[in-house]
Amino acid sequence: MRCRVSLLFPALVTALLLWHPDGLAVSCLLASLIHEGGHLAAMLAMGVPPQNCTLGAFGMRIDLKAPLVDYKKSIFISLAGPLANGLAAAILLMWRSPITATVHLVLAGLNLLPAAALDGGEILRCGLCLLGMESLTKPLLRLSSALVLLPLATISLWLCLRGENPTLLIVSVYLAALVFFSDKCEKNS
Repeated sequence: MRCRVSLLFPALVTALLLWHPDGLAVSCLLASLIHEGGHLAAMLAMGVPPQNCTLGAFGMRIDLKAPLVDYKKSIFISLAGPLANGLAAAILLMWRSPITATVHLVLAGLNLLPAAALDGGEILRCGLCLLGMESLTKPLLRLSSALVLLPLATISLWLCLRGENPTLLIVSVYLAALVFFSDKCEKNS
C-alpha cells in the first residue's frame, strides 16, 4: 500500500493550529486519524487490502485494487470508522476528558448521517443493494442527502450568524458540494 499526504493537509493543520491554538485542533486531527484507522483496520481484517491511501484536507481517500462488491463487507468497513471514534470516546470519558470525547462522538455521529460521501450514505447504499433495491439507490441517497444536509446547513448558518464557530457551516457546504459534483461527474463520464 502506498501512502501519500496531499499538499492541502499540512496547510489545513497549520490553519487549524492558528485558529485553535488551545489544542482543540489537535483533538480533531487525532479523532480523524482514529476514524480512518478504524476503516483501514476493518479493510485489512476483511481481506480487502487498499492500494493507495491519501491523507487530505477533508479526510483520507482510500483506493482499492479492485472495486468492492460485497455489500456486507462494505457496511462493516463503513461502520468501523465511527465505531473506532465511539470506542475512543468511551476511553476518553473514563479518563475524564469530556471535550475530546465529544469531538469523537460528533465525528462519529456526523459520519453516520445518511448522506452521500459519508459513511452513513455508504451504509444506506449497501443496505438498499442487499435488499435488492439497486435501481433506487441513487435517487434515495440523493433524497436522504438533501433531507440531512439542508437542515444541517440551515442550522449551521443560523449558528454562524449568531457568532458561533463556522466549522459546521464549512462542513455542510463541503458535503453538499460533494453530493452535487459527484452527480455532475457521473453525468459527464
